[in-house]
Amino acid sequence: QQHVDRFKQAEQADIQYVVLNLDVVRAGLALSEADVKTYYQENIAQYTGNEQRRVGHILIAAGKDASAEDRASAREKARALLEKVRMAPQSFAELAKANSQDPGSAAEGGDLGFIVPGTMVKTFDDAAFALEAGAISDVIETDFGFHILKVLAVKKADVPTFEDKRADIEAQLSEQLAQRKFAEVAESFTNTVYEQSDSLDPVVKKLKLTLHTASGIRRDALPNDAVVLASPKLRAALFSSDSLEQKR
Repeated sequence: QQHVDRFKQAEQADIQYVVLNLDVVRAGLALSEADVKTYYQENIAQYTGNEQRRVGHILIAAGKDASAEDRASAREKARALLEKVRMAPQSFAELAKANSQDPGSAAEGGDLGFIVPGTMVKTFDDAAFALEAGAISDVIETDFGFHILKVLAVKKADVPTFEDKRADIEAQLSEQLAQRKFAEVAESFTNTVYEQSDSLDPVVKKLKLTLHTASGIRRDALPNDAVVLASPKLRAALFSSDSLEQKR
């Protein structure tokens, strides 16, 4: 009696509990083959890589700050070169080396390598991706001057098959459906537990949940407690008078 404090042990509880979360809802969903295929068809554009074009160009420089007279002169020179190119398309590289004023590509016969949409300024881009392989453009005007384009090669966009994307689509659809379904299931979970508070068996059966057990649970969380059991709100509910007296 004189040393009763030395013999006190921390209050502990042995419990049963169930957890409802997004993973549980997702696991209970069944996706149809038709839904997955429809999603693939409707979203195929986002899975498709960019088409690439290997482009050569001849530039007659006339920056946007150039005088109207200088730009007119550059335009005429470009038109004259275009006539030569169209008469002998195979001479494009030689004409580019001799005449192009783009220091980065002239020495390579005007070859810019492969580009994807958005690489160049819009007028250049639009022209490059409107041409077939081997085709020559009209004179294209940009802020840099006047260009003549030739498409040297085309790499078609890579379109993955349905089977390639099936797993990704199923994961995306499951996530979306689970998000939408969760509120509905959570309401059913709450109502069932409240209305049949003497046992967790009804909610386990109704929602196909797992019944967990834990022993030696104290008011203060311990380092080795499961994450869900470390919640301060759960501890407060567990050691409330209703839980302790009614074992609910």
